[in-house]
Amino acid sequence: MSTKPVAAGRSSITHVDQDIVFANLIADNPSVYLDLACGAGNYTLALAQRLGADSVIHALDLWEEGVAALQESATQQGFENIKAQVADATKPLPLDDGSIDVCLMATILHDIPEEKRVDTLQEVRRVLKPHGALVIIEYKKLDYGPGPKNIEARIGEADAEALLTPLGFKKDAVVDLGEYPYLIRFIKQ
Repeated sequence: MSTKPVAAGRSSITHVDQDIVFANLIADNPSVYLDLACGAGNYTLALAQRLGADSVIHALDLWEEGVAALQESATQQGFENIKAQVADATKPLPLDDGSIDVCLMATILHDIPEEKRVDTLQEVRRVLKPHGALVIIEYKKLDYGPGPKNIEARIGEADAEALLTPLGFKKDAVVDLGEYPYLIRFIKQ
């Protein structure tokens, strides 16, 4: 039995307007997606419901029980295009260079230790195709609501842009998702 990660079992999907999220996430079909640090796969399953069977979703998380729950849900719902596996987002990803069209990081960037963020994002960049998209959902810099209780631990739009621009990403869109979360999309340059 694996150790349960800090935010395991919690999902921001109940705090977002899913129609807006997926309008900013879904690429042309067929496409290959990565839900990085997917937990039990709430976003993965919601995405699979909106995609054709010819698209593939790689769902990676270090929480073994969450990945097992996702695999079971995917099987029960008939989603053969979900490829869930145990992997640590802060280590080399078990994916080929340039194999992903869109990577989703839903409210996990703030949980990655600061000293590992650049390496993690460089690894995301490695697996993205040229002009691939990185979609990040994070909590606004508020001192209330869901998300990190310490406002300094939150990653605001300016923080995300300052982190990703030097790594070869260009901000493409910022979208308000409600009272607490926002979405920011970057394109690999």
